Amino acid sequence: MVVRVLALVGDCYGGLGGIARYNRDLFEGLAVGGTEILVLPRLGEAHGLALPQGIRQQPAISSRLKFSIAAVWGAWRARPVDVVFCGHVYMAPLAWMLARLFGARYWLQAHGADIWRDRPESERVAIEAADQVTTVSRATRRILLGRTNLAPERVRVLPNTVGDQFVPGPPPEALRARLGLGQGPILLTVGRLASGERYKGHEQIFAALPALRAIFPELVHLVVGEGDDRARLEARAAELAPAPGVVRFLGFVPDEELPQFYRLADLFVMPSSEEGFGIVYLEAAACGLRVVGGAGGGAADAIPDARVGLIVDPLDRAALIEAIRRSLGQGRVDPAAIEAYRRPHFDAAARLLLARVQAQPCRKRGMP
Repeated sequence: MVVRVLALVGDCYGGLGGIARYNRDLFEGLAVGGTEILVLPRLGEAHGLALPQGIRQQPAISSRLKFSIAAVWGAWRARPVDVVFCGHVYMAPLAWMLARLFGARYWLQAHGADIWRDRPESERVAIEAADQVTTVSRATRRILLGRTNLAPERVRVLPNTVGDQFVPGPPPEALRARLGLGQGPILLTVGRLASGERYKGHEQIFAALPALRAIFPELVHLVVGEGDDRARLEARAAELAPAPGVVRFLGFVPDEELPQFYRLADLFVMPSSEEGFGIVYLEAAACGLRVVGGAGGGAADAIPDARVGLIVDPLDRAALIEAIRRSLGQGRVDPAAIEAYRRPHFDAAARLLLARVQAQPCRKRGMP
């Protein structure tokens, strides 16, 4: 029997960032098992994209009211709906209502900062009503259980997966020449330069660069990513690491080109304090690049042990400098260290979770 899923998400196909990628990975893993998925996004357009078999995506609707109406209409046309998947807690009340209206199970996904802070009462109640909640890390699960009245057995961890294109390879000398880089070493940071995501720690790295350059005179920091905070970060880089050319802002790099940058670099550094998981840590390690991450959030899941890298207090500059210095002398990562995060394992876990939520008894609860 075909299982039908109605997915309410912030963005998916046509969207950028880790959450959009997570949604794509999850839905493709479920579709491999024959599940049919109708994706209703708030952002991102799939027009012109070839979607995997079993997955359809409606045009994005940014208006909350129009999105809610479209979700009800979409569920009506797609009925019977077996599972309503909610990709962000701000849509939890709507997802709960649709699940109860159409007799479906209700699966909520939590990523990190979306549930670490206080939510409106309507959202908290809708979170607690979920038949199943999945989180990307153990830290997010722990925080969620501490903030809600959810039974622990209803909250499972489904960490990010890493794409097949992220594998070790030789350093791309053509890219090094195009960027006009010397011998390095080269530090790399990949992430959105958004004013709402200053916790990623770019400025902490900039502040550490003068001391690092005293040890490694040709050290360069490459910053991949785009966002509304770029101009401010460029100004901060010039202020904190004034030597010209030490920090290079490269803008947005498509996923298919990212492995070349990981292979070019000598160390991945992102001392984030609030990362829900940190898919970029996995991508770097999968390409053989050692990483330095920040304590706080779900980084401990993405950097499970010293085979992958080190975790430091983002506010401890001396500790960050020492972690970078030590890591630069430790060589490449054995990709086997993150084998558990590869797609076959993720897809199998996703299908088990779908079967699990379907098996949940239908509980009688009020509507939000």
